[in-house]
Amino acid sequence: MRWALLLSAPVAACALALAWFLARREPGRAEGGPGGPDDGVEVFRLQVIGYPTSRVDEVLDRLDAQIAANDALLDSGPRPAVTADAGTRHTAGSAEVVAVATDPADARGDVVESAEEPGPRWGMVDLVVVAAYLGSALYVLSNLVLRPRSGYLFHGVQDHQAFEWYFGASAHNVATLSNPLFSDRQNFPDGVNLMANAAVTGLGIPLAPLTLAAGAHITFFVVELLGLAGTAAAWYWFFRRRGIGRTGAAIGGWFTGFAPALVSHANGHPNFVALFLIPVIIDRVLRLAEGDRRVRDGIVLGLLVTWQLFIGEEPLLLAAIGMLIVGAVLAIHRRLDVARLLPGVGIGAALSVSLVAVPLWWQFAGRQSYTSIFHLPGGNDLASLWGRATRTIGTDPWESAALSMNRTEENAFFGVPLWIVAVAIALVLIRRPVVQALAALVIVSSWLSLGEEVVLRGQPTGIPGPWALVDGLPILENVLPTRLTMMAIPAFAGLLALGVDAAIKAAPRADPNAAEIPAWQHRMGGWIVVAAAVVALLPVVPTPLQVESRPAVPTFFTGDAWRDWSHGGSILAVPPTDIVDARAFDWQLAADTMAFPIVEGYFVGPNGQPDRGGQYGATRRPLSLWLYDVNAANVATPATEAQRRQFIEDLRAWRTDTVVLPMRDQTAALRDSLVTVLGEPQRVEDVFVWDVRELRS
Repeated sequence: MRWALLLSAPVAACALALAWFLARREPGRAEGGPGGPDDGVEVFRLQVIGYPTSRVDEVLDRLDAQIAANDALLDSGPRPAVTADAGTRHTAGSAEVVAVATDPADARGDVVESAEEPGPRWGMVDLVVVAAYLGSALYVLSNLVLRPRSGYLFHGVQDHQAFEWYFGASAHNVATLSNPLFSDRQNFPDGVNLMANAAVTGLGIPLAPLTLAAGAHITFFVVELLGLAGTAAAWYWFFRRRGIGRTGAAIGGWFTGFAPALVSHANGHPNFVALFLIPVIIDRVLRLAEGDRRVRDGIVLGLLVTWQLFIGEEPLLLAAIGMLIVGAVLAIHRRLDVARLLPGVGIGAALSVSLVAVPLWWQFAGRQSYTSIFHLPGGNDLASLWGRATRTIGTDPWESAALSMNRTEENAFFGVPLWIVAVAIALVLIRRPVVQALAALVIVSSWLSLGEEVVLRGQPTGIPGPWALVDGLPILENVLPTRLTMMAIPAFAGLLALGVDAAIKAAPRADPNAAEIPAWQHRMGGWIVVAAAVVALLPVVPTPLQVESRPAVPTFFTGDAWRDWSHGGSILAVPPTDIVDARAFDWQLAADTMAFPIVEGYFVGPNGQPDRGGQYGATRRPLSLWLYDVNAANVATPATEAQRRQFIEDLRAWRTDTVVLPMRDQTAALRDSLVTVLGEPQRVEDVFVWDVRELRS
C-alpha cells in the first residue's frame, strides 16, 4: 500500500496535466465516422502560431501556394486523404489564427489504413520494440534460462511438469501416429482425454520435432518465452494496424504481454501465456466489418479460431465475451457494420465447426471424457483489482498472496496508478466510441470477476456478486470468474495506447520560422502522457519467476537400465503419481519421451460416478491409497493377507510390469511395507525394483 500511495501522487499529477493538455489541444474534435482508433472527426483543428506583423504577407503567400497545389492534385488524380480546403484568416495584432478544415472523406480523425490496404510497414524501430519484448520475457524467465531441465517454476506446484508431460504426449502421438486427442502414457490403461484437458495440442503437435530432438523441458521454455514476447508483439502489431503510433502501441503492447495475470500464469499455464492469436483474430473480425472479401477473410478467421481452440479454449471464450461487449457498444454508436460483418463471420464459424466437430465430440463424449468439474468459489477479492501482485517490484508478497487463489491465478492486480491514468484518459477521450467500449469492457469484466459474493481483503461483505446469475450456464459453469479480468488487460492497454497517441498527435506542428515558440513545447503533451503511462506501469513491472531444483531423475531412467524392466505394461512409481507428486513425469521424459506408461497421474478425468463428473487425478485404488498413507506417515506398515490379495488385483487392473521405488527420505518405510506384499526387491543402480509380471498373470 505504501508503494501504491507513493506512486499515485506523481501519477495523479501526470493525469491532471494530461487531461489539461488533451482538452486544450482537441477543442474541435466531434463525433465522426466509424472505425479507427479515434472514432471522431477533427472538424476544425486550431493551431495558434505567433508571427511578427511584417511576416503576415509571407504567411498568406505560403497558404495560397498550398491551396493551389491541392487544387492541382484534385484536378490530376484521386483526392488525397487530407487537404486544405479553405483558409480563414483572422489577424489580431501580431498573431494569426489559421483554421484548417480536414477532408470530410476522412471520417476517422487519424490516418487508419482501409481493410484493402496493407498495414504500416515495419522498420528498425519496430524490430527494436519486439526485441525489447523478448528481453522482458527473458528477464521474467531468467531463473529458468540456464536450467530448464533441472529447475521448475516453484509457484506453479506441479503445473509446470504437467504441461511438459502434455508436450511429451503430443510428440509421442506424432512419432507413433497415434490419436492426437488421447494418450495412455499416464493413468494406464484407461488413459487421458487430451481434449478434455488443457493439453495445448495446438502448440504441442507443431513443436513435436523440437520436443523429440531437445526434450519437453526445452519446448515448455520456448513456449513460455515466445508466448510472453509474442503476445506483446501481436498486440503491438494490432495497435499499429489500427493507426496508433509506435510509442502508444509499444506501451500498450508491453502491458498485454507482461501484465500481472500473464506473469502469474507463466508459473505453469502456457495456455494463458501464448495468446498471440487473439489480436490477430480480432483484427480479422474488424476486416470483415470494413472490407468486402468476405469469403477469404472468413476462411482465415475460421482457421485462426480453430488453431486457438487447440491452444486454449478458455482464452478463446474470454476473447469472444470481450469482443461481444466491445462490439455491442460500437454497434450502438453505429461504428460497427454488423450487417457487413455477419456473412464473413458465418463463413468462418461454419469452417471452424466443421474442423472441430469431431474433437469437440471427443472432448465431451469420447473416452475418459466428463461433463463438468466442481470448483470452489473463484472470484477476485475486491482489493485485488487495485492491489499489487506477488511477482512485482517492491511488493509485499505475503499481503498480495492473501488476495488471490494461488500464485498462478493473480488475474487482476492492476495497481492504483494504472486505474488513475486509465480513468483520466477515458474521461478526456470519452466522446470516442472506442474509448467508451474499452471502458465498458474494463468495468464489466472487473464486475463479473468478483464471483458470487463480493469479498474484501478475505472478508465476505454479504453483497451478492453478478456471477451468480450466469455461473450455471453451459460452458460458463467451468470458468473461474477470477480469470474474467484478463479481458480487461487489452482494454487497459488500448486506453494507454490511445491516450499516448492522442497526446502526441494533438501537439501543434513545429514551424522552423516560429522562433518565439520553443521546440520542446511541441512535444510537451507526448512527454506528459508517456511519463504518466510509464509511472502507471511501474507497480506492475514483474520480477523473475521463482525457480527451484527438481528431484533428480534416477540414473535407472536416464540410462538404459529401464529397458530390461519394461515389457509393454505400466511402471508403478512409488508412491503413485498424483496432483502433489509428478516426479514420474520426468522419468518418462528422460527415457525416450514417453516410452513407457505410468500408473495414475495428474490430469482431469471422470470420477467414475453415473453423473460423469470430473475430478483431478485418477480414481484411487486401494494399493495407491495404502502407499500414500505409508509415504505420509513415513512408518513401515505391514499389509494383511486380505490387503495383499487386493493389491495384487490392483496390479492386474493397472497391467503393471514393474514397481519402482527411488531413493528418497521415505524409502525405508515404503520398501519395508512393500516387502510384505511383493517380497524382496532388486537393487538396480539407484532404485529398488520389483518385477510383478508373474504376480498379475
